[in-house]
Parts: sequence; structure tokens; C-alpha cells
Amino acid sequence: MLKRTKVNNEIDKTFFALGTINNIRIFDSKKENVAEKAIERVAEIDNRMSAFKPESDISKLGANSGQSFQSIHKDTFQLIHKAVEFGDLSNGAFDITIRPLVDLWGINKKGSFVPSDFEIQKTLSLIDYQAIRLNPESWGVFLKKPGQALDLGGIAKGFAADEVKRILLEDGIQSALINLGGNVVTVGKRPDGQPWQIGIQNPLAPTGQYLGVLSASDKTVVTSGSNERFFINDGIRYHHILDPRTGKPAQNSLLSVTAVCTCSADADALTTALFILGPEKSLPLLSKMGAEAIFVSDDLTVTVTHGIIDDFKNLNEYKRA
Repeated sequence: MLKRTKVNNEIDKTFFALGTINNIRIFDSKKENVAEKAIERVAEIDNRMSAFKPESDISKLGANSGQSFQSIHKDTFQLIHKAVEFGDLSNGAFDITIRPLVDLWGINKKGSFVPSDFEIQKTLSLIDYQAIRLNPESWGVFLKKPGQALDLGGIAKGFAADEVKRILLEDGIQSALINLGGNVVTVGKRPDGQPWQIGIQNPLAPTGQYLGVLSASDKTVVTSGSNERFFINDGIRYHHILDPRTGKPAQNSLLSVTAVCTCSADADALTTALFILGPEKSLPLLSKMGAEAIFVSDDLTVTVTHGIIDDFKNLNEYKRA
């Protein structure tokens, strides 16, 4: 635990899990045990779904790819099933078999390394969410292709945030703000009865400088941006959001995408898919998911979908999607 404070009936917990710093603010000083229960649940999810922990379900599946079905925890199984369904919904823009490509590029781990086209094409042969086989009777998962590996990094934080919200609501929490590494979930309204105000980061500015502010109650707000992890090689900018269809960083004019809906796992996966698809091709997917979005282009033009126009206060000019 990094921080523990109580101010004005508020419990404020900051902790590390899922490879990032997280924060839970509960506006009920009698519910500290609930916050602790939520933090334990996040740690549990991290231990099962991390691609970096050797004993996790995800590591177990990768180690046995191409060999046999592996029985895993129900939570992990159900999230993999949801991710496969989302792969279909997004026409493959979201693909949890992306891990071999992530390892190949090693953004922020291999300096300014750019893999060859041969290496990319060879690795692309492993990227295929449709090669995942599921057995719900045994919570079994089989990765058909030897060398395949899963990465739930694009959806697990959202699932964890949904679980924190569930725990808080079941214990009667009426006002809270959850932030798991940028996956923001608003529970109810602020203690003063007003909607929460969620800043939308300027991707080209230091953290805390916003392009606009979104009013939200009982919503999840998740942002992904090409500014988070990147390097420049020979004047070309390479970021960490890889297109599973090309094997390369997504190529478009976007700097960031924010998804807004009620399910944080959906919003988490949506930001990746929307970034890869781009604003125009994203609209059918947003409609299917009942979600809204904010797109920020490389000239800082902000495009906002119709359903949240009235809730978004922009500090720059913007247009409707």
C-alpha cells in the first residue's frame, strides 16, 4: 500500500497492481474494509491474468500452446471468452493473441528496435484469436498454434475495475471514484450531488493538462493513446498500439481515443479497437456496444460522438462524429 488517508468522510487508497498505479476513493469513512476487499480482488485478478507472472493462467496457456487444453480459473476463462467475442465484433481489430507481436516489438524495452518485415510476417502467423478453443464444461482453453500466447492487457484492467465497482455497490457505497491505471469508473455522483468531472488528457502535453472535461455519473471512461509508449527511429514515430492485422503500430491520424459506456471491460477493449479502426470505421462498433467516444487527432482536433456532446466541455474546437 502506497497511501492511506481519510478526509471529510473519504477513504482514499492508492496501490500498485496490474503493472500500474491505481486509486480508489470511497465517500463513506465507515467502509474501509470494503476498500481493502476491493484491493484484494484486484490483486487476485492480476495474479491470474498477468502475462508476466509465471504461475498465472495466461502464462500457463502460453507454455502449453499447441499441446492440449488447460483448465484455468473461471474468471480468466470468461474474460477470454468475452475477448474472443469482441474480436468478432471488431472484425479482428482487437485480438488477445497479440502477445508475440508485443514481445517482438518490445516498445520501450528494446530501444529504437524496428523488426524486419520478415520477422513481422513470421510472427503474424501466430496472431489469430479464432484459433483459441474453449471448453466451458472444464473452463478449458487450448491455443491451437505452437508459440501462441495471450495478452489480456487490453481488457483485464477494465474487468478489474468492474469488479471493484461490483464490490462497492454490494456493500452499499453510493459515491466513489475508481481509477485503475486510467480505467476510470464513477459510482453514483460526487458527494455534493453533482456529476463527476473527468479530464481528457492533451496527448501532447504533460499529465494533467486537459483538452476537455467530461461530466459522468455511473459511467466508465477509458483512454488509450499513442503518446503513452513510443520511440522515434529515423524520424518515424512508433507507438505501442499494434494493429493485429498488419503487425505494425496502427497508422492513422489519431493521438488518443476515449471510450465511454457502463462496462469498463467493454470500454477497455473498445479503446484499442477504436484507435486501430479510426473514427469513421468505429461508428458501427460503437453503435453495437451502446458506447460513446472522444477522438483526438494529431492536430488536436477533438471529435465527439453525438450521445455525449452535452456532457463534454471542450477547451478547444471540436466536431461531432
